[in-house]
Amino acid sequence: MSIRCLLLVICALLPPAACGAVRVHGAAPSHSGDQLRFYIYSDYITATEREVGRCTVADDGHFECPLQIDETCMVMCHLGVYRAYFFAEPGRSYELALPPKEAKTEAQRLNPFFREVDMQLGVVGVGPDELNFLINAFDLRFNEHFDQLVRDAYLGRSRMNIDSLIARIDARFEGATHPFFNDYRRYRYGLLKQVTRYQKSKTISDEYFLRSPVRYANPAYMELFNMVYDKYFFFFSNTPQGKTLGTDISRDKSLEQLRRTLGNNQVLANDTLKEMVIMKGLFDEFFNDDYSRSALLDILGQLYRSVVSTEHYVIVENIRSRITRLLPGFVPTPFELADTSGRLVSLDQFEGRYVYLNFCATSSYTCIQEFALLQQLYGRHSKHLEIVTVLTDDNREDISRFLRSTGYSWTFLHYGNRPEVIKDYDVRAYPTYYLIGPDQKLVMSPAVSPQEGFEARLFQHMRRQGEI
Repeated sequence: MSIRCLLLVICALLPPAACGAVRVHGAAPSHSGDQLRFYIYSDYITATEREVGRCTVADDGHFECPLQIDETCMVMCHLGVYRAYFFAEPGRSYELALPPKEAKTEAQRLNPFFREVDMQLGVVGVGPDELNFLINAFDLRFNEHFDQLVRDAYLGRSRMNIDSLIARIDARFEGATHPFFNDYRRYRYGLLKQVTRYQKSKTISDEYFLRSPVRYANPAYMELFNMVYDKYFFFFSNTPQGKTLGTDISRDKSLEQLRRTLGNNQVLANDTLKEMVIMKGLFDEFFNDDYSRSALLDILGQLYRSVVSTEHYVIVENIRSRITRLLPGFVPTPFELADTSGRLVSLDQFEGRYVYLNFCATSSYTCIQEFALLQQLYGRHSKHLEIVTVLTDDNREDISRFLRSTGYSWTFLHYGNRPEVIKDYDVRAYPTYYLIGPDQKLVMSPAVSPQEGFEARLFQHMRRQGEI
């Protein structure tokens, strides 16, 4: 068991205060009856969200929720069109001021590319030295100039001296003593220098990363890190020092050789930083076509067995989960969703049968068309094939009425108690299909639709397996 997993188990057995639980509360009448879910990023390379608490807003609008947090970090809550956030410190209590409810439109909800608007939540009754107050005051000043500076840099012109701008902003906060905030503003200044090309990436790396500890939970540090080392494998492989990087990965599949090659660049003389860059590089390159995916997976496996840092173990776990969860031959992310009667159904229950999993909405014309084909398919092959449809409609009553009027007989589930399942299965359009084998591993990812010849493809696979 990893150190992090052990700590989580210990925290689950201890009273909340023993693990630095944060208490949030407030009044939000427009959200009455809504469930609030609070998340943190378990790492900022993969941006994997981890739930740290949930509660339901009472009919009178009041809510109260303990959050399991063991370090100062940014906490997020998805509220309709907003991705609301605040900064929490272990052991503290926060009265949050939620924005008036603004639900997503049907078009926004069904659009997998819709991006929520970032909004820092108000925290009631805090003083000028409190972390949220400091970050909000800083961001207001910083963002006032940031967008214009980026536009000027893009157009190849500069109207403002970066050093004098930083000095003016910094003068307002020179007496601040909060270590998290001081790191936050320092790395925001680095971001400003990077995007305006005021300093080269090598200089930024030397100044902000090479001789500084990694700030895993600080979003300003991690945003700058992700920008400075973006596509690092590609750029470094085109230098004399990095010319063997391609063979290190694709031919030799060697983590040690990759480490040695990257070590040719003095920017990565720090072993911890080098490992961070390797993790980001492996994650980024998996979604490009420059390197063999099997080679990247092999090196990731070597890294998984060699990391000693708890934080890096979590990052490697998240990377492995993200890049393998939808690959044929791997087990997809498990889920447990409610059917039309409210009974929880999991993928495990269909072990030993093929599962044709699809994601749909009853408002999608294409989905409605293909339901008729799915019914025919299920009638012919229900002996060895289970069809599972995950519906993303807002109103469960509408789903029940739809199913009563159509009489469709396969398994229908609703995503409501676990909305992140849409991200887990990379649903970008409706319908989206997957085929899962009797051993619970993906066979087709994504799978073709019924009208694209799924039945024939299923038979071909079963013949190759000797099942028919």
